[in-house]
Amino acid sequence: MDGASEPLAGYARAIMGGAGAERIVGREELRDSWREADCEVSLQERVYRFDNGVAIRRRIEVDDYPSELACAESWITYEVLELGSSPGIEPMRKSFDNGCREAFWLRYHSDAAI
Repeated sequence: MDGASEPLAGYARAIMGGAGAERIVGREELRDSWREADCEVSLQERVYRFDNGVAIRRRIEVDDYPSELACAESWITYEVLELGSSPGIEPMRKSFDNGCREAFWLRYHSDAAI
């Protein structure tokens, strides 16, 4: 990561209600669902706007297919849409295949701040 860049994890933590959450000045939400094979798929997409002009989309796609996994499969993506006055954000996109991996990433980068 470039020394001048900000960590995406800091913005993600703010989105999840942690440190920096007060910097969120707007939120747009889209929800959709559809049938695929033998299951119902739900999509939740939110675009978060921060006080420095940064816009980040968090997308979560889940299905209702029965799973015995402790951490059921889902598709979670963070994507930087606008940099605003930020010097840069790294990475510009991050994806996870379940909520446990997302939680681990946030814990691993717990010192990241915006």
